[in-house]
This record gives sequence, C-alpha cells and structure tokens, in this order.
Amino acid sequence: MLKINIERLKKNILDLGEIGRDEQGGTTRLAYSAEYDRGVDFLKKLMEDANLRVETDAVGNVIGTRKGKSDKVVLIGSHTDTVVHGGIFDGTLGVLGGIEALKIIDEEGIQLEHTIKVANWAEEEGNVIKGLIGSKSYLGEMEDTLAEIEAKLNQHGISAEDVRNAKAEDLDLIETYLELHIEQGGVLFNEQKDIGVVTGIIGEQRYTATIYGEENHAGTTPMHLRDDAMVKAAELILELNQLCRETDETMVCTTGWIKAFPGEQNSIPGMVKMSIEIRAMKKASIEIMTDYMKRRFSAEECEFECTLTQDPVFMSDDCQRIIAEASDELGLSRMSLHSGAGHDAMAIAKVIKDTGMIFAPSVNGRSHCPQEWTEWHDVENSVNVLLNTILKMDQQKAGGNK
Repeated sequence: MLKINIERLKKNILDLGEIGRDEQGGTTRLAYSAEYDRGVDFLKKLMEDANLRVETDAVGNVIGTRKGKSDKVVLIGSHTDTVVHGGIFDGTLGVLGGIEALKIIDEEGIQLEHTIKVANWAEEEGNVIKGLIGSKSYLGEMEDTLAEIEAKLNQHGISAEDVRNAKAEDLDLIETYLELHIEQGGVLFNEQKDIGVVTGIIGEQRYTATIYGEENHAGTTPMHLRDDAMVKAAELILELNQLCRETDETMVCTTGWIKAFPGEQNSIPGMVKMSIEIRAMKKASIEIMTDYMKRRFSAEECEFECTLTQDPVFMSDDCQRIIAEASDELGLSRMSLHSGAGHDAMAIAKVIKDTGMIFAPSVNGRSHCPQEWTEWHDVENSVNVLLNTILKMDQQKAGGNK
C-alpha cells in the first residue's frame, strides 16, 4: 500500500490556510475574491509540480489532469472557497489531498490505465452567488437557475454563456467521481473511527413559515384572551422537534431564525416569521414532517413558503466497497455513515452514478469556524485511503473494461 508524504501535505494545508487569515484566527476565501484568486494560484503551482496539465474553465474551476493509458476518467474533487471566518480543512483537504495522491503516483512512476483529474470546484459554499456553481456548470446542470443568478454572475465577470461553456466535453468518459472531505460532524470523532465510508448525502427541505395571531397590549390583555403568534411558533418548534426524534434517527429539524412583529417589548406579537429546515436520508420522513406542520394550523393562521427542495443522494455500492477495502488493507477502523451537509458530490452523483465520498474525523465535530480541526494522523489516514482507492479503482475498473 502506498503512503503519502504527510509533512508535505501538512505544509500545503497550513500555507493555504494563511491565505485569507484574519486577526481572530479564522480564514475567509470567498469565491472570486482576491484571496481566493491567490489560493488558486497556489493550487496551480502544486498541480504543475505534480506534473498535471492545468486548465481553468469559464466559471473558475481549476482542473489538473494526469493522462492515463486510456481516455476513461476517474475524477477527484472538492473546493477551496470558505465561509466567512471559517476553518482550514473544509474542502481544502479534498483538493490538496487529491493533488498529494497524484504527486505520489508521479514520484513512483506509476502508469495508470485511467486518466485521473483533480478539480477545485468554484463557489461551492454559496456565500457569493449560489452554491455548487462550479461542479454544476461542469456537468451542464445550471440552465434552470441561470436566469435567477445571472446578475450576480455578471458582477464577477461571468456570463450565462461562460456557464454553458464550462460544461465538460468528456462527461461520457468519466467513470467515477471521488471526494474526500472532513466529516464536519462528531460521529467519527465520538466513535473513535479512522475513516467514514459515506453512504449518501441527506435530503433537505427549507420553509419560511408566517404565523398569524392578534397584536395587542402586553400589559392589559389577560392570558386567556390572547392570540399570541410567538406562542404558536414556539409550540410548532417543540412539536416538530419531538416528531423528528420519533420518526427517523437520520432526520434533523432546525429553526435557525425567528422574527416577531411588531417586535416591541410591550406588544403581543401579531405575526411571526421563522425558518424551518428539515434534513433526512428518507424522503418519506421529510414528507411526514411537512404534512404535519401544514395541518397544524388553518390556512388563515399560518402560511408556508418552500425555499429549497433537495432529494437525498446515495453513493454507489461499488465506491463504498472499494473505499472500505482500501481502509481495511491500510489497517484503519471505519464505519458507514451519511453526510448531513451538502457537497459537490451531491450534484455530481446525479450525473455520474459511480460516485463515492471518504470522510476524515473532525475534532469535536466543529466546522465552519476557526476551531475546525482534523488531527494530522487523520489527515494522513484519509489521504492514504484516497490514494489507494484510486489505485484499486484503476485496476478493478480497467479489468472490467477489457
């Protein structure tokens, strides 16, 4: 089993983490920003040093290619844009880990059957324009939302035609997509497992709920005569929380924000707006939750606006098997788990059916903050799994293609 150079990879992760570093210890590299562009230049140099042919497409995806004996492609990818005041591992581990894996293959002089590509997908986080722009453009899957975001694209010098031109010409040659990522949760860390074999990426529905009551004086209105919109909202939050726990252990339900109107200390709220986000691996579980909340009040008492619908996405059995084999052969402990966060793999799996993800543990489950951390031995383990998954996949799929 081949092993990566962890000291080299560690230096690369720390060096990239300094680009966009703020005084409070967070890192901010928003897509298409000056800091992000500096990070891209850093990546390009690493790709060139690994003897990859480097290309940048019309939306800013950076693709490094190692030509194989055939034109069949194994694609590896993640992102290096961050949230505001984020950590240094989210997305970055997958991109720099992919480059490191191909650097080792180059140093060992291994000639692979497949052409291997490593991608740095543009605007994954969605803090600037919209999430997953790079990977969806590469797949030709942006047409439905182009009109909605065209003005924001134009602000960054990107046209609708650029998005269309970013579609890969060799999509039919891509056999497999692999993405290495930190878990961003505490399951692996708490279970003390080295590697997560991802089974799927959670489905999601988001709503804005508007709950109506009767605005009135807070001091003169007896409790039994009140129609308090805030109380109604609180009851709904608690009921959905309980139903979520009883229905599906993979499901989570969150109210991230709530606004009362008129929002005065001495007024009973006559209206409340709040977010409701439901995520689960089973679409039927999400439907149970949404059916309940829509039946909970009359149409006059509450209105719901759906702001996002995303079905669950499942990783291929073949990818899960090979990732598990690589982990076992490296002597690492592993477990199967789903992803509660979205990733580029979520979009790519809809087009490239043989898609797989590898998770590395996150210390205390922290992410999207300066405290985000993955121990260096876990970084090493996870990229070793990626490296040997590439090698095993190349051999097994090449054998199947003959």
